[in-house]
This record gives sequence, structure tokens and C-alpha cells, in this order.
Amino acid sequence: MARVYVIELDRRAGRRRDPRIPWVYVGSSARDAEIRFAQHRRGYRSSGLVKRFALRLRPDLYEDLPAFPGARTAREAELARAIELADCGFVAHSDGTSHGKGRGPGAEWGPERLARVGPHVDVAIAEMIAAAFEPLDPGRCAALLHGERGFWVGDHIDPTDPPPAYGQFAHVSVAALRERAELIATPSPAG
Repeated sequence: MARVYVIELDRRAGRRRDPRIPWVYVGSSARDAEIRFAQHRRGYRSSGLVKRFALRLRPDLYEDLPAFPGARTAREAELARAIELADCGFVAHSDGTSHGKGRGPGAEWGPERLARVGPHVDVAIAEMIAAAFEPLDPGRCAALLHGERGFWVGDHIDPTDPPPAYGQFAHVSVAALRERAELIATPSPAG
């Protein structure tokens, strides 16, 4: 069985279409994503781009995919995911090809697509709420997760040392993030 994985690359990897959305590498392997990530960092069967600029795994961009029965079907899924990510603003490298270079801003993920990686979004929402200087309403939380900039950001987080969730979901619509944040921030009625 093989799985697709996505690695976020450092901003030195190249010019970004949207400064909030990083370049990513999309690969597939029969190995666990963490093991394959470590291999990339050591240079074992790794492109130079990934070896030099790999930052972290982005499970929020791949864990919704199932395991595939063979390498060929996993490579097909890898290519499909790279194209999907390029369509929403990433520059996605896969199998020696850069997808998304030279394109304009992409189409943002909506609530349906976001729901497929919901647990990752929920963790980011909780992280943002915990890092905020004061209680965050769902709208402000969504804007911070989206990576919005403005004078008001410093009222909620330290813009010189923002939490990792800040801007992590720049490829998602603010409305979809707000909807998800409302689910987390609103306690369910006792019944």
C-alpha cells in the first residue's frame, strides 16, 4: 500500500503566487510519511529542492486520501493532489514538475472541501484561540487562520512571532473557516 504526502517548503524555495501560501512538494511512498520526510531531509532519493527547503509535513493537505494498492495509482493520486493544490494557490512540485507557477490566485476551498480535513482545522482553531491575547470571535479567528494582515492583527496575536496556525489556511475561504470556528467556539447545548 502506498500513500500520498505533502511537504511544505521554506519561502526560499521560490517566489510565491500569494505570499501567505507556501510552495509544497507532493509525493507518494509505501513508507510512513514521517519516515519518508526524514529520508528527504537526509537526501535519500530526494529532489534537491526538497532536501534544501523541506520545513514540515502538511497532513491537512493529504490525510483525507486513502492508501492506494500500488505505486502507479498512488502516483496518479499524487499528481491529482498537486494539481488540486495548484488550483487553490500553491506552487506544487510533483514528479519533477512544478504545478501552479505563473498562474494567478487560485480558487479557495469551501466548507465541503474543508470538512475533509476538519480535525486539522479544529486543532488550528484551538491553537489560535489559545494564543490570542483576548477571546477571539469566530470571524477574527477565521481571518487570522487565513493570514489576513492589518493593524488589528496585533490586537489579537504577536505579529512578530505568530502561532503556527496563523495563515496556515490561506487557501481556504474566510467564510468556510468562520463556519468551522463557529462550531468550535459555540458550545453545544446540554441535552
